[in-house]
Amino acid sequence: MRPQLTVILPLKGRERFTLRFLWYANRAQLSYRLLLADGHVRPVLAKLLENSRELFPALDIEYVRYPDDTDFSRFYAKMADAIGRARTPYVVYADNDDFLVPSGLDRSVEFLDANPDYVCCGGGLAGFSVYAGLDDPNGGLVGMLNRLSYRYTIFDHSEDFSSSSVAERLRKGTRNWWSFYAVFRKEALETIFREVVEIDFSDMQLCELFCAMRTLTLGKARSNASTIAYIRQYGTSQRSAFKKDWVHHLLRSRFTSEFNAMIDRISALAAAADGAETAVIAEELREICDDWLREFLRVNYGSLQTVKQLLRERVPGLVNRLKNRRRYSVGRERASFFARLSNDGASDDYLARFRRELADIEDTVSGQDFANFVRPFAPALK
Repeated sequence: MRPQLTVILPLKGRERFTLRFLWYANRAQLSYRLLLADGHVRPVLAKLLENSRELFPALDIEYVRYPDDTDFSRFYAKMADAIGRARTPYVVYADNDDFLVPSGLDRSVEFLDANPDYVCCGGGLAGFSVYAGLDDPNGGLVGMLNRLSYRYTIFDHSEDFSSSSVAERLRKGTRNWWSFYAVFRKEALETIFREVVEIDFSDMQLCELFCAMRTLTLGKARSNASTIAYIRQYGTSQRSAFKKDWVHHLLRSRFTSEFNAMIDRISALAAAADGAETAVIAEELREICDDWLREFLRVNYGSLQTVKQLLRERVPGLVNRLKNRRRYSVGRERASFFARLSNDGASDDYLARFRRELADIEDTVSGQDFANFVRPFAPALK
């Protein structure tokens, strides 16, 4: 059977996590095409990936070298090109420090097959972390499962934006973040990233907000609460693109002009689809974004954040211990996780399948097999 789904894996750094992602995918025998878009080529890793059949015989991998991702513009161009290379009807984006869950992805593909008016479908976005000591030399690559969250953030809600009105979908779903990791129809994701390249966002948050909005202008969108399709890792994200902080970036970026370009484009599309006034929809979108930006500023520049920053500067060792301490609540979190998944409609058969998938993920990060596999490559990939 020909694969229906292509996984786009944009690479830049975290080379050992790339091997972990592929090792798990090979063990799980994922039946998808994997397109590895490398924007920071390391010869050692490139050689392994260009001969991937030797290490990962169960996987269908295409490895593509791109110019270094020295700025957002090159990253956007890389993504647009990689999506265009997909030869399947559906595409999903993944980070190399996270894990895909085939049961959730398969349900998403099945839903899109049966519902042509939907442009994307995802499952729940869960979160995990690992513990390997306070001075973990591997940066979270392997270790004991230390946290298991039913949703990666408090903003990750499974929702169904099913209105026939584009403006109504935007009112309810503009601030959805889960769609970034949803399964998309290839043509829709091509359209979104073609326009991302055109606008050339200098602010990644604006880019993600545009992607969420543009998705809802192209069709309906759904996140299935009764499945888990993607599990994100805490504490392994790459450093911020900002040289200092967001305010420093704001005063040197094209934030305002890009924001206006985004609102103008989205409101015009919604107005044309609904036969409404462009100016009215544009103002509604600005009000939604008002709330988002105020919340962002409060979280990052409020009094609590000031205290946190002082602690980071004056007692960094204490902050490290608090952030990376050994936690003993994973057992309770696991029981709560499955109880919530059941309450959200997961069948007994699905729960049994997901339990096996989660065990494979946990064994990848906590067991000896992957640790033994990666050990010979580790010195060259640090």
